[in-house]
Amino acid sequence: MWYSIAASFVLLVTIGSLWISSEEDIIKEEYIRIVAQESKMHILPDSTKVWMDPGSSIQYAKTFNKNRKVWLKGNSLFEVQKHAGSIFQVYIDKALIEVKGTCFLVKQNKTKQNEITLFNGKIEFIAEASGEKIALLPSQQLVYNTDNTKIQINNITTINWENGRYTFNNIPLEELIQIVNQKYNSNIILNTSKKGTAFSGSIRYDESIDDILYKICFSLNLTKENKNEQIIIH
Repeated sequence: MWYSIAASFVLLVTIGSLWISSEEDIIKEEYIRIVAQESKMHILPDSTKVWMDPGSSIQYAKTFNKNRKVWLKGNSLFEVQKHAGSIFQVYIDKALIEVKGTCFLVKQNKTKQNEITLFNGKIEFIAEASGEKIALLPSQQLVYNTDNTKIQINNITTINWENGRYTFNNIPLEELIQIVNQKYNSNIILNTSKKGTAFSGSIRYDESIDDILYKICFSLNLTKENKNEQIIIH
């Protein structure tokens, strides 16, 4: 009996040591954190490009190529490189995005709401609360309410992405201004009868709001006026 007790004790000590060792390995894992003070493009170790909005941040392990996981805060656009047999994962507020090699935009600047827009490729959105998986198709946008866990899918057919530029094809002016307001946290108001007018053209990811508005106003024969904290388009 004493031999059995001694053997059990040794086994428990061995298992405990292995658990502590595993925990220490996790604790010792070193991470790289990138914070964007301004619009910037960061290249991950697997050559994936991350186009980051000001104030956004990403974090990933130094052993990233072994386990391609990124933790994102804020807004960023990912151009993920395909690697056979390797899944790319992006962790956001109360959700996970699994990527097969693609281009998609993540926005988290609205309270209790995440927006994921897929330009090309394939991704799966996984809600943390329910574990529900939703596959997105190109030119679709998923809106996830982190409070009530409701999910909405929208079709986005007027916006594309290529080489650091958003390309718009006959996008309604009101919709374009809404996108600009979201991206730059601005307060642009349309005061014109041309609200139904459509815009076609491209906007660089790091283009200033002044340059964007100049481009819009020039192409649609409009003018802008700065009034207090508002920008009014006439």
